[in-house]
Amino acid sequence: MGYIEIDFDRIKGYSNLSEVAKEHFVKIYKRHNSGQGSDYKEGWTPKKVKEHRSFLEVHFKNGEWLHFYPNGTWG
Repeated sequence: MGYIEIDFDRIKGYSNLSEVAKEHFVKIYKRHNSGQGSDYKEGWTPKKVKEHRSFLEVHFKNGEWLHFYPNGTWG
């Protein structure tokens, strides 16, 4: 495990996601968070997520936000 383990149910908006979006969110979060050092990872803990037609809007503890895309990328 190279990512910070979190309780996804505690992320605001997670319960409103479709089942497909939930699976996508978990997969991309783990991939995104695994690729960095521990200091970086803490700040990139998701706090809020919202499903849009073609991406997920994810807001993090550090105040930053990213789009998580269906192809497995973020930006």
